[in-house]
Amino acid sequence: MKTSQIMSDHRHQAGFVSLIGMPNSGKSTLVNAMMGLKMSIVSPKPQTTRQRIFSIWNDEKFQIVFSDLPGWIDEEKYTMHHMMNRLIRDTEEDTDLLMVIYDPIQKSAFSGRLIDIINQSNLPKLIVLNKADKLKPEAIIKHRQDLELLFDKSEIFVVSALVGTGVEELKSAIISHIPAHEAFYPKDYLSDKPVRFFIAELIREQVLLCYEEEIPYSVFVEVEQCTGVDDEAELARIEATMYVNRKSQIPIMLGKNGAKIKELGIKSRIEIEKYLGQRVYLGLSVKLKENWRDDQKIIEGKGILR
Repeated sequence: MKTSQIMSDHRHQAGFVSLIGMPNSGKSTLVNAMMGLKMSIVSPKPQTTRQRIFSIWNDEKFQIVFSDLPGWIDEEKYTMHHMMNRLIRDTEEDTDLLMVIYDPIQKSAFSGRLIDIINQSNLPKLIVLNKADKLKPEAIIKHRQDLELLFDKSEIFVVSALVGTGVEELKSAIISHIPAHEAFYPKDYLSDKPVRFFIAELIREQVLLCYEEEIPYSVFVEVEQCTGVDDEAELARIEATMYVNRKSQIPIMLGKNGAKIKELGIKSRIEIEKYLGQRVYLGLSVKLKENWRDDQKIIEGKGILR
């Protein structure tokens, strides 16, 4: 039995767990599975997660803060990509445990640079072989052997975040690595982000699902009005603006006779109503912020990446 396990019988535990991996490896799906709640948006497209999202798992005996980080980007085309990678490079500063999420389905499952960052870290590591539901038993054995070579002396867990296989075993291992500490957040907190952030993310999730090619990566969402959410009103009123990178993208966002943005509004409203548990009026508009992905002031000032 580990020291932290012995301490957990007598003292409260609290710590930060950072999830790192390549884009679309299933980090956000895994956080949602461990939390039993939808804390991070997911889509089949890479780079769905843009910034670090804290999801807080509370128990009488512990508080574990999952830090869902963007996927590592080998080719930094924009200032935003560099800033996203910097979150990963700097994660050791405020983390107690690294969870490395491996996607065996991707052709390029790991970047050499990311492997170096992981192996150079002095933090304890849990290596998670995700998407096991898509693999045959012999393939799981082979991928396990590959991971043992890449990450010597690290614990390896075989998991399907989508189906839930192996998640409980992984959660037990996480608890065993968390140090004795008082809670960092009030015990009724589920995240460090405000409601407006999650509403904007739910709209952006539908942008990722409804549009193709470059459009989803050229949009950020700002919730400009949000009333009736905290006072148990019958109807929440939300006004949000979707900013695009180029003028030519505005008519694509709108669609013929506004059909595309209407579809987006309906799908977004349904997801927001599920999240809030109340009826929602949602107004959407599209505006231009030219070349915002290369403008650090906009990225930081609008809270796109923090």
